[in-house]
Amino acid sequence: MLRFVLTRLFGSVIVLWVIITVSFFLMRFAPGSPFDADRRLPPAVEANKWLVFGMGVEVPSPAAGVVEGVEGLRVGTDYPEGAPLMSVRGPGGEVTPVRMPTGGKLVTVSVADGDVVTAGQRVAVVPKALLAQYLTALGRYATLDFGVTISSDGQRRVSEDLLLGFPISLELGLWALLFALVFGCSAGLYAGLKQNTAGDYAVMSAAMVGISVPTIVSGPLLLVLFGAGPALIAPIFPFGGWDSWEYKVLPVISLGLVYTASFARLTRGGMLEIIRSDYIRTARAKGLDERTVVTRHALKGAILPTVSYLGPAIASIVTGSIVVEKVFGIPGLAEYFVTPALNRDYPMVIGVVVLYSTLLVLMNLLVDIAYTVLDPRVSYD
Repeated sequence: MLRFVLTRLFGSVIVLWVIITVSFFLMRFAPGSPFDADRRLPPAVEANKWLVFGMGVEVPSPAAGVVEGVEGLRVGTDYPEGAPLMSVRGPGGEVTPVRMPTGGKLVTVSVADGDVVTAGQRVAVVPKALLAQYLTALGRYATLDFGVTISSDGQRRVSEDLLLGFPISLELGLWALLFALVFGCSAGLYAGLKQNTAGDYAVMSAAMVGISVPTIVSGPLLLVLFGAGPALIAPIFPFGGWDSWEYKVLPVISLGLVYTASFARLTRGGMLEIIRSDYIRTARAKGLDERTVVTRHALKGAILPTVSYLGPAIASIVTGSIVVEKVFGIPGLAEYFVTPALNRDYPMVIGVVVLYSTLLVLMNLLVDIAYTVLDPRVSYD
């Protein structure tokens, strides 16, 4: 078992590295940059942004003198490596060209024709080479340092934002998971034991509806039916917060409905398979009552399909639902999934990706370990 766990942990590190790498380059290759909306800022301010977030590199003046040839430059245009950007005329009349240190877009120009510069003074900023950005970022990620968020102009760290939203999403997810497990597994076991009866048909019909209705429908529907204010049936539960249990009932039900239906179907299928197995027939032949047969012998095998699904389900449900949190005004983690990607907030996107991926990998590992406990036929030795 120890060897298996260590092997899986090593494989998990490789998986996380691949996910981070793919996410990093996908974000960088996407059109636009995080600072496109700030294009009207003074050149010095925009240049500082690129430098602060480790995405830009300074182009220094190679000599002291007067700057020439800036008027022909076009900010935002791609220039090849070594292309002349401008020139500096020294006191003796010698002209020294200023060249692109690496191929890429000209981010900003910090000087104008006729400006006097000293050797080494910043005259422009260009993007840092993509490989250099990647290696620098990878070194930080290895120490769990995801930097500062671009949307806050470097005032907040990624970890601070995640720690604000994650506990709320975690609580929402755990309550929804408990709801789904209790009602889903109970309904599935009942349907499996009452195959082809009215009860079985009723449970499976409800499960089919639950799977078919997404949270984008169930959330607003529950809000309209039972939410304080717009309720059509009974204004029982308030919304727009997360301070007391009354605020949690509707979002927990909305988030847990789909998983309740999935658990019911999986548990029913597992029970139907186990209940016909040889060792169940043997237990009945020994004279054991039906309750003992189900609880002591059939139950473990029946929930194995549910356990398999539990790993990715926990990771998905715990990280929250964008629709549920938005509909019910819950200040959870959901807002950090979409908004940073649209705003090209690279550090926040990577932070969220790593958080979600770590949960997914960890839950799958725990599921594999749980298999050995629930099914003695499975061994990782």
